[in-house]
Amino acid sequence: MRTNIVFLVIILLHLAGCNLQNVKSDKPSPSDSNIAELQEKARVAYQNEDWETSEAAYKDLTLKTPYEVEPWFRLGNIYAQTNRLDGAVEAYHGALVIEPENTKVLHNLGVTQLRMAAKTFLEMRQHTEENDPMRSRANHAVYSITNLVNTNFQPEAEP
Repeated sequence: MRTNIVFLVIILLHLAGCNLQNVKSDKPSPSDSNIAELQEKARVAYQNEDWETSEAAYKDLTLKTPYEVEPWFRLGNIYAQTNRLDGAVEAYHGALVIEPENTKVLHNLGVTQLRMAAKTFLEMRQHTEENDPMRSRANHAVYSITNLVNTNFQPEAEP
């Protein structure tokens, strides 16, 4: 019986010690202030369209705060602005893992995918002969996608 009590006490002490490791102080840690500084650096660079600096900062933030949507979303926007559409899609998917119903992310992902589709049809057009029916299909697709993207997705007025 005494052995069981000693064993139980040891387990309880171990569990209490494990639990104390997860307790967070109310004081901001040095890493919290570093993250805040990095967020500010990223935000300012993004606003100034300094894509290189903001990309580096947001990449760093995705590593330091992987469960925050904003760095992933902004990184996707940076890639879209710099015409790196595959990277944009990847970053937007990173944001959607965290917030699957984020409509801003879904919107930007959709626009990026439309841009990728237009790029594919433009490439298709380059590889088709002038009289090939597929060339006119590619032209129509590029025209339709371009018009859709340029409308800013404003809904039509109700009749």
